[in-house]
Amino acid sequence: MEQKKKKQEDVLVVRDEKTGEISVVAGLDARGYPKRAQAKAEHSQEFLRFDRHGDAIDNFMRNFYRQCKEPTRFGFYRVAAETVEALLPVIKDLLKDPVANADLLAPHKVDTSAYQQAEEQQTTEEAKKENAETETEEQQAAEEAKTENAETETEEQQTAEEVKRENAETETEEQQAAEEVKKEKAETETEEQQAAEEAKKENAETETEEQQAAEEAKKENAETEAEGQQVAEEAKRENTEENSVEQKTDEKMEETKQKNQEQKPQAAETQTAQGQQPAQEGQAQVKPEKPNLIADSDVDWKELEQFGVKRENLSEKDMKALMNYGKTRLVTVEPVLGGERYELQARLSLQKAEDGKLKLTPHFVRHEPRLDVPYNGYTFTDEDKQALKQTGNLGKLVNVADTKTGEMRLAYVSIDRLTNEIVDVPTNKVRIPNRIGLTELSKAEQEILRAGLALPKEVTLKGGRKFEAMLQVNADKRDVEFVPEHLWQGQSQRRGNGQEKKQKSPEAPDATGQQQKEDGNQENGQRRNRSWTNEDGSIRPIGKWKDDKFTEQQKADYVAGKVVVLANAKDDKGQPCTKYLKFDREKGRPLTYSENPDLAQTVAPSNESRTQLAVNNEGKTNEATRHVKEPLQQGQTAPKDDAQKQQQEKPKKSKGMKVS
Repeated sequence: MEQKKKKQEDVLVVRDEKTGEISVVAGLDARGYPKRAQAKAEHSQEFLRFDRHGDAIDNFMRNFYRQCKEPTRFGFYRVAAETVEALLPVIKDLLKDPVANADLLAPHKVDTSAYQQAEEQQTTEEAKKENAETETEEQQAAEEAKTENAETETEEQQTAEEVKRENAETETEEQQAAEEVKKEKAETETEEQQAAEEAKKENAETETEEQQAAEEAKKENAETEAEGQQVAEEAKRENTEENSVEQKTDEKMEETKQKNQEQKPQAAETQTAQGQQPAQEGQAQVKPEKPNLIADSDVDWKELEQFGVKRENLSEKDMKALMNYGKTRLVTVEPVLGGERYELQARLSLQKAEDGKLKLTPHFVRHEPRLDVPYNGYTFTDEDKQALKQTGNLGKLVNVADTKTGEMRLAYVSIDRLTNEIVDVPTNKVRIPNRIGLTELSKAEQEILRAGLALPKEVTLKGGRKFEAMLQVNADKRDVEFVPEHLWQGQSQRRGNGQEKKQKSPEAPDATGQQQKEDGNQENGQRRNRSWTNEDGSIRPIGKWKDDKFTEQQKADYVAGKVVVLANAKDDKGQPCTKYLKFDREKGRPLTYSENPDLAQTVAPSNESRTQLAVNNEGKTNEATRHVKEPLQQGQTAPKDDAQKQQQEKPKKSKGMKVS
């Protein structure tokens, strides 16, 4: 009986006439458009099924034409449920020439003309009914207005007579009052002129103080950013050299190990014969560059070009990451979807497919991480979501499924801060170092990191720099990372509050490479800070910052310690850009930022000034404007006119790839 019942069920095959896509109907979405599923056995539970002798399909088509805004975009074909997987390729071939194959398609094609005509008639009837009701209401309103106008005219005539009489009496009083007002006005103008002169003098003094303070803040911010970038690069370099936990595949690790064993005797002989003299002379030995885990010949570079990316346009750093099973930084890719080419931001990586071949995988930028759906068999709790949003790391070990084998394994979970993609790495693929820079990690501290927890630690680099950092395993980097300071600083107070803070050197760099530099002279800092705060320690109100005049809301936000957006700011080349101002309570003064300091940003934002500031202020290179001589303007990521296009194309005719 069950088998017989299945044979009497049909499904609908839908063709999107706009894109040519053909799939099985799985229902209607909130907009009335068909939900679609592939004609595969594993998706059969999603198919919308119809009794072959019932009227369910009739109800479906009526709902479709009533809800969908463009119903003629879709064509429907009725197919037996048990044969849809086999018939779908045949229908696809027939639809390549629907006119020539009309007779073959006719038994399956659903005639929608009756539904379309019924919907149009219903719409016409409703509009006609509404128009009739509207006309009746308008007629009634017109009659009422006519009656009211007649009554109003009578009242207005009576009122006009009364007003005329009253005006005559009032004119005499107004003349007397005008004389008195004129006299008072003359006296008031004199007082206002005196007050205006005093206010002008005070404003001039205030503007001078604000300009001086702004110049000091700009100078300190410039020093802070430079020092922060230097510390970040130094920490990153040392940590990479000594504590790199870049994971290698088992196959490549074995291959590299064998090569090293073969080369050891030769290396030993070379050191014995030649290595003593440089050591005696005190010359530094050059570290041989490690070979890439992926050979150039193993990569299908044409696949890269299909995404609109050329190999020669990738930076050396991106190529190094790509050829060692890592991810590039954000690059602009141009995939073809539905016959149209789109320009999207993504990171690229090479991954092995089931057949052993390397496949280029784009990791597109997502609006936000998908924390509300299970990830590889694990469901995030509210605490998990909060931890991932705050630091980008889950902060504990969980069991997730291997995407290739389905086997559950213990892993670290993080969010890729550039793309918002959720990533995981098995615990056995991450090595916990025993020291960071010159700072040793105790066994207990290593166990804290091994458990995925965050470890606050004062770190000393080889150059003697010290700074407070938050260490934690990051699954995307497959290593122990410095958690960006702006993500963890608000969650916990520093040890010893104010006392130990005085003993600390510059703080750990935040996500933008900025570092808050302590004032060298405490008395001078207090003297400057007094101009930004009141005697009770509250923030002193200001009305503007350079060329940006504050609204009342911005004034209130500034006094409350919130971020104020400076829409009329200028970069170092004098070009308009967007910056952010916030009062720093530790420094006792306002600081400007190129990114919003209140946002725990986990993805490279589509900031209208990001490329501009990176090129004009930080000296970075944007491939699309590499040869443009003029400073970039706000929102500019490509040549703005024919003159700049000629500058860009003159050195090299091929089109460069824009690198974020």
